Amino acid sequence: MEIKILGSGQDDGVPQIGCYCASCSKARKNNRSRRFGPSIALIDSTQGSCYLIDASPDFKYQIDLLKEEDVRISRKGKLPISGILLTHAHFGHCFGLWYLGREAVEEKKLPIYCTPKMGYFLSTHYPFNLLINRRNIVLREVFPEKRLNLKGIGIIPVQVPHRSEIADTVGYKIAARKSILYIPDVDHWTDKLISDIMDVDIAIIDGTFLSEKELPRFSDVPHPPMEETIKLLRNLKSEIYFTHINHTNPVNYDLSIKRKIEKQGFHIAHDGMILKI
Repeated sequence: MEIKILGSGQDDGVPQIGCYCASCSKARKNNRSRRFGPSIALIDSTQGSCYLIDASPDFKYQIDLLKEEDVRISRKGKLPISGILLTHAHFGHCFGLWYLGREAVEEKKLPIYCTPKMGYFLSTHYPFNLLINRRNIVLREVFPEKRLNLKGIGIIPVQVPHRSEIADTVGYKIAARKSILYIPDVDHWTDKLISDIMDVDIAIIDGTFLSEKELPRFSDVPHPPMEETIKLLRNLKSEIYFTHINHTNPVNYDLSIKRKIEKQGFHIAHDGMILKI
């Protein structure tokens, strides 16, 4: 089984629309510097399954990354995926669902796993409710700390503190040969989440900003800066991969900063990265 990073960028990815900063300019010149919106794939070829966590605005390009892997699943659908688990209702994490409707692929009964609050948001707002009414997608409820089994993959949703103006937010623990924790978005690290990170082999976590100084409106979109997270987690045995990286983050263009982070035992996720689990 493996995890494939389909998107390591913040919601709008890199380059960001209308921006020509150092990161975005570099990404426009070199595709290897691009970052799609946040998403990962859980691929188990022995079970014939491929589950995505989140559906970003770059969904149609991320599906192509899966086709390159020649993913063969046992579900009769138009796309090479078995279902999608959602973390929350923000733009970069669920708007890719729109591609499942009649204006695009016209998918049939694709399972969408989400919390009751997230499900309520989807079922009461266009165009998501149209996808439900047309049976392009079928909602399946998940609950924090309650394990679900998806074709042999054990998954436990984890409650996450994050801006809840629309719905709630969860991350996911994944039980395979190695244990994984995926939390792309968080406002701050709680004792519970730190304990969850300590308990897994690999944690793929929020690395939106390097420091609070990157964004003048940081207080409006709080994320734990990489610098603080490294200090907090530097003595853990877990492998830490930073994802959800904003276009303002210097790790996009400053190799010396990236190397400094890596020397401290941390990793920077990139699109297409594969983790064998």
